[in-house]
Amino acid sequence: MTLIKKIFKTLAVTALFSSANVLAADFLVDTTITDSIGDAHGPSGKEWVYEIEKMDVQWASNDVITVDVYTNFVDYNNEKSTGSTNGVSNGNIVLGDLLISTNGDNTPFNYAFVLSDDDRGQKYYQKSHWDKTGTLTEIDSTVTSKTYHNESNSVQDGEVIAGNQIGNGVESAWSVDRQNTGSNRDNYDVISFSFNVNGIDAFQNASQLAFSWAMSCANDMVHGVVDVNRPTSVPEPTTWLLMLLALVFMAKKHNKKANDFSA
Repeated sequence: MTLIKKIFKTLAVTALFSSANVLAADFLVDTTITDSIGDAHGPSGKEWVYEIEKMDVQWASNDVITVDVYTNFVDYNNEKSTGSTNGVSNGNIVLGDLLISTNGDNTPFNYAFVLSDDDRGQKYYQKSHWDKTGTLTEIDSTVTSKTYHNESNSVQDGEVIAGNQIGNGVESAWSVDRQNTGSNRDNYDVISFSFNVNGIDAFQNASQLAFSWAMSCANDMVHGVVDVNRPTSVPEPTTWLLMLLALVFMAKKHNKKANDFSA
């Protein structure tokens, strides 16, 4: 084999394998953020009501991000009171917003999936309230559980609700899936957020994303940072040509060997 043929073969095979790796990247993110079991706060013997098990995060190649939160609290949304302070109601405990940072843990949360204000207080274990519409929006602040519940002593401290929204945001879908439809409410139901980030520079340029979710009292929280695994590049026309020539070269070499054996 001549030196030129050896160089050509090396370049062509390298292009073939590198292109295959690019095409095989179906998800930019596909990971699970676990939360410690038994770390929830609440009235003695009822801590499990607020327990969060995990958060599954997927960013598909079509730019749709899906975040699934597994928690016992779904069935108890808007049922637990935080009492009152100086005669003013502290409000019932409800589902919080999904808070997002497109800079990992380096900066405050700058995006959020905001639940509809009209729907936040509904009892989501009822089938009529499973499918909802929310908004993926840029934010410049968050609301803590203490602020949301009028500085109540019965809640923990944490960021739970989006603050000021920037712009109109993108209308997006969220839903609730009860894992046990019987009378048992001691189970991890799933809150599923789904939103498209195509054309949003903050997401397209991100190397890490941070996600956080909690019910409004922050009696349990799930939080974590995920790496964005981007393909190195999309094969250019020259790369495709090298791939084609490599296949032709290997086919000819195979035919030559076959002819040599049959001679």
